[in-house]
Amino acid sequence: MDVETYSKTISDFIAGGYITSAITLGNDLGLFEELKRLDKPVTSQQLADACKLKERYVREWLGCMVSTRIVLLDESDNYFIPDALKPGLNATDFAFIYPVMGTLTENVKKCWRADGPDGFGYEDMPRCLVDLTEGKTPDPDKVIGQLLMSITRPKESLITILDLGCGGGNITRALSRHFPDAQIYGVDYNDTAIDRAVTVAKQQGIRNETFIQANVTSLPRDWTHKFDWVILYDVLHDLPDPVNSMKEVYRVLKDDGVASIVDPGIHSNHKDNIGDSNVAGVGYAISSLICLPCSLSTKGAVGNGIGWGKEDKEAFLSNSGWIVIDKRDVESAFALNFTCVKANA
Repeated sequence: MDVETYSKTISDFIAGGYITSAITLGNDLGLFEELKRLDKPVTSQQLADACKLKERYVREWLGCMVSTRIVLLDESDNYFIPDALKPGLNATDFAFIYPVMGTLTENVKKCWRADGPDGFGYEDMPRCLVDLTEGKTPDPDKVIGQLLMSITRPKESLITILDLGCGGGNITRALSRHFPDAQIYGVDYNDTAIDRAVTVAKQQGIRNETFIQANVTSLPRDWTHKFDWVILYDVLHDLPDPVNSMKEVYRVLKDDGVASIVDPGIHSNHKDNIGDSNVAGVGYAISSLICLPCSLSTKGAVGNGIGWGKEDKEAFLSNSGWIVIDKRDVESAFALNFTCVKANA
């Protein structure tokens, strides 16, 4: 690689960050939704009126979108997105965490310094992060369907299900839709997340969900051999104590139960990630701000973060009393599912 190409590579990634700010505005202010709904090109004024926004700001935003070819112009210089391309707007969900990146960067600098704290938990991160992280799984019903593909047990036999590290309850609510007769539990140690999950469940009238605030290393004692299915969705790499956490999962899972452990599918060895900017590059960047500080938030924590990688993670599971019976991506390489059963059951 010559210096010109090297410099352009850096500039392109920085430019992408600036443009992401405009994409985030388009998501938050309903501009993309309106462009998706429209069946004909519109002026900037028409788009602004439909979204109840000021035309001058919308026109500036459209300048960014047109220059990046996210929005197209017709022969009259009106704005549109072709119907065939509209499904591609789902990719804007990828910007879910962007609104708090600046705040997180400022917070985590202290942890990076040699004389600073080792890390901090979700309770010390912006409260809005609970809602924002729901955006990483825009179609939780599809996720549940894909997780079930690697489970050989009949669906009707899964009558007690645990969503461990449930956050605001996005996956938990999807479970209730797929399993209306099952007992479904959501556990998270973050009180903001549990409050959010309980509130939404009440608003939606969901009756087969129970949410509990608890640490994964000390689940209720009367849960021994309680669950047919335990799900850890984008959780394991964040845990300060994965060894004792998985011992608890082992304890609360029935001997014939199954565990679905979904984590980013990044390689453990840096050289194997070369050129993978969309998954490994983004994953490591987010991990440096969220996952790694969280996995270093208690004394003696192992500090895995996303950089733990799929090879080392699979070895950890195999050495912790689990058999990985299936391994496949769920939605994307950001969600690699290890379907596990007890080795000694």
